[in-house]
Amino acid sequence: MKSKDDMQQRLGLGLKNMYLSVLEEPLPDDMLALLDQLDDDDDEDTDDSRSDLNG
Repeated sequence: MKSKDDMQQRLGLGLKNMYLSVLEEPLPDDMLALLDQLDDDDDEDTDDSRSDLNG
């Protein structure tokens, strides 16, 4: 029978490996397009706030 510490360590390593494998996966094209769109919207908001200050 395995000790509680051994089981926790194995579980921790398994979760860490799963997390690292998810980080290595590429983002889908539609997610990249959404991020680009959000970035463009953010840039427009920043430009609008600058013109309000100068206005």
